[in-house]
Amino acid sequence: LSDGWAANFAFGCSHGCLFCYVDRIWRLHAANKHSPYRGLELKEWGQYLYVPGDLEEQIKRTPWRRWSGARVLMSSTHDPYLPELYWPNKWPRRILEAALPHGVKFTILTRSTLPTQDFDLYAKYRGQVLLMASIPTLDSSFTRVTEPRAPPPEARLAMLRRAKELGIPIGVVVAPIITRDGWKKDLERLFIALAELQPSVIYGESMHARGLNLARLRTAGVEAQAGPAVDREVGRVFEELLQEHGLRGAYWREY
Repeated sequence: LSDGWAANFAFGCSHGCLFCYVDRIWRLHAANKHSPYRGLELKEWGQYLYVPGDLEEQIKRTPWRRWSGARVLMSSTHDPYLPELYWPNKWPRRILEAALPHGVKFTILTRSTLPTQDFDLYAKYRGQVLLMASIPTLDSSFTRVTEPRAPPPEARLAMLRRAKELGIPIGVVVAPIITRDGWKKDLERLFIALAELQPSVIYGESMHARGLNLARLRTAGVEAQAGPAVDREVGRVFEELLQEHGLRGAYWREY
């Protein structure tokens, strides 16, 4: 998704996705005596989000020319377009406004629909911005459980359709693919929609065990499976669907 760079400008995330493993990363930071985040209050995952008090100054003093021509992921440890990050300060837009004129390229990875607010900026720097939405399923009832505060998947698809109409490059990350009863038919349904959308690229990944994510899913009544056998089977199905629908992409294998 990048050339090894990421623009992470918040601590935590408010979507509260049960499968996310970033909570474990932040807890390690908060416990590290050398970390600038040491001592921050960490509630349940999805209930804490901190923004650096000097973020505006950090944006201004970052030497963006250093990354001219490089692709940067926004973001790898939180959704960059959380409502709390966009309103009222519009932090993701302000980062883009500072960096894009210097030739920095961005992959925007989000479960939000707020990128529509910045389509004018994406279109102005059309060759530098790739908008990617995480859409693991079209089952809205399932996402209401697993991604409780993220917009429904159909809304994310609609956002991508609108972006494509404006000539903005789009992609999809189908992750995490959670194996449960009917998961293959669910994935087939998603690929039919993606074949109609024709994104530039599609990536997929199975559910991986990280921190407390499997326990959180189990508490919500979702018995998620993870491991080498699951990874291989999901990868096989994903790659077959890519080929069947003539779509460009790759499956991210852990094992």
